Amino acid sequence: MRQCPRCGGPMTAQAVSVLKPRGCLTVIFYIILLCIPVLGWIALFFLLRGRRSRLRTYFVCNSCGYSRG
Repeated sequence: MRQCPRCGGPMTAQAVSVLKPRGCLTVIFYIILLCIPVLGWIALFFLLRGRRSRLRTYFVCNSCGYSRG
């Protein structure tokens, strides 16, 4: 079991889902594709599908609330 570097208390693991941000070039590319009718539907499909999430594990102290990723 991990110990907190601040207070020495026990730390527990928590899984958190983090969304990956879209880059500005991706957004500009999708806007250009939306202007083209056939490819616009494909771009719209990817936009509506949503962003991908990534699972991260953080350790949180039970005593003081300190978190370490």
